[in-house]
Amino acid sequence: MQIVQNKFDEILNKKNLSRYELNKIINYYESDLNKMIKGQKHFPDHIIEKIAPILDVSVNEIKIWILADKYSKEVLELAVKVKKESKGSDKLILTTKIDEILQSRNMSRTQLSKLAKYDQSSVNKMLTGKSSVSKTVLTKLSITLEIPENEIKSWIVADKYPLKVIESALTLL
Repeated sequence: MQIVQNKFDEILNKKNLSRYELNKIINYYESDLNKMIKGQKHFPDHIIEKIAPILDVSVNEIKIWILADKYSKEVLELAVKVKKESKGSDKLILTTKIDEILQSRNMSRTQLSKLAKYDQSSVNKMLTGKSSVSKTVLTKLSITLEIPENEIKSWIVADKYPLKVIESALTLL
């Protein structure tokens, strides 16, 4: 989808601003900003915070567009469901779900790392939210644990975003 690109272009057009002019206002690399708008590069929070007032939208609104562009309807629906089910828990959903699966199979994270053929320390950092889950590890976890990638993605989304943001992104799809 091109939600971010369409929203940016629509607002910039109404404000008689080009992407080039927006870039000059926020003092950022033009090619990087264009890649972010097209979904080819990650939008850092500090850039979203600079752009939001120029576009007269909230930071959350931009995050909603990004979320709707980045994830499928299925992932967002699963994220809403798991987020509602886990209300009140202080532990990350990803950590909880993976640990529950491992416990039901009498497996440790060490065994999981070995089966996934990935460094244990890195896997632990990803599962506990200390680093982001790479696409490679996501695929390896999915195959090793026999869980659809979209389900794991939904746990990550549920951990990263507030429920209202996920629900709002879902309405754009």
